[in-house]
Amino acid sequence: MAGKLRVGVIGSGGMTQNHSRGYLNTGSYEIVALADLSPDVMDEYDEVFSEYDDYKAKHFTDFREMLRSAKPEIVSIGVWHGGHAPMTVAAAAAGGVKAILCEKPMADSLGAAATMLMVCKRHNVKLIIGHQRRFLPAYTLAKQMIEDGEIGEVRLITSVAGDGLPNYASHQTDMFRYLLGDVECTWVMGNVERETDHWERATRIEDRALAVFGFENDAQAMIVSDLTPVRWQGARIYGSEGMINMTTDDLFLMNGKTAGWAHYKPDGEFFKYGSDRFEWVEGGAGQARELADWVTGRTDYHRGNGDNGYKALEMVHAVYESARLHVQVELPMKTMVNPLDVMIDSGHLQVRYPGKHDIRAGRLRGENLGADSDNQ
Repeated sequence: MAGKLRVGVIGSGGMTQNHSRGYLNTGSYEIVALADLSPDVMDEYDEVFSEYDDYKAKHFTDFREMLRSAKPEIVSIGVWHGGHAPMTVAAAAAGGVKAILCEKPMADSLGAAATMLMVCKRHNVKLIIGHQRRFLPAYTLAKQMIEDGEIGEVRLITSVAGDGLPNYASHQTDMFRYLLGDVECTWVMGNVERETDHWERATRIEDRALAVFGFENDAQAMIVSDLTPVRWQGARIYGSEGMINMTTDDLFLMNGKTAGWAHYKPDGEFFKYGSDRFEWVEGGAGQARELADWVTGRTDYHRGNGDNGYKALEMVHAVYESARLHVQVELPMKTMVNPLDVMIDSGHLQVRYPGKHDIRAGRLRGENLGADSDNQ
């Protein structure tokens, strides 16, 4: 155990399970604490990780008590979106915490996300956001192919999404920047439809959306969300001299040298291509390994850092801002609240089919129908 980083986990859902698998698969961490409102859920969490020697989580129903008593060096936050900012602030201010891994989307507003960055900087706490797909070998291979000029200059990247832009498409806005070498998005234009009162993890979401993004290198990207029944994580990348069709597992390349589509099935650093839940286990392990390197000074950068998480969220909220103002939105954004909320509260977007429904409510236990953070 000597030298392993001590982890405290807030939230016992599927996302923190992915965080925890990542920690434990690297061999660089020990999980010492788990906080959740439900003791039963924490018991089930223990069963999932019972085979790991480095899983020795003490249970807490109060995350602040976990921070005080367990004194973790690393904190994972995997509650519903509205809890991300207050729990990140509490963890950063607790003392002794070196880094926080917060699940995406970073927050429910840009103002809350900016507060997370400010408080972590104030307390010298490293912050990363759970865009683990930056660590998938297919994504990294596509990025390298683009850098090597295999498809010439990137003209357009397209992707499809669903179930709310913050939930699904924040991975895609982050992916666009990653593939392009983290160049800045300079403008966004989009529109949304919201005829139902649908929410996702206690955050209002749209029914359908269409968005176009422009980048400082003149590339463009597009997201089609819930306009077709098709959705998948990945991208179709069109260049001046070729194309890449990329999924979370593999990719196809076509250019003047391939004589058709060339298929690539890259292995990960931790798992082989085709392994069970390959995307989740490889992405989580890569994310955790780079975090350990960042915390211990073996590297001075993490590709999922809070600044990149903020920019992914900003691109999503700029779609809402474009729909609200009916203009092409230039970044950085000035509106720091959620523009979708502003449109709804002002009557700009009126529900045609009333009846509030959270598409993630089925993940809750007992009589609880809201965010756990409401009860902390």
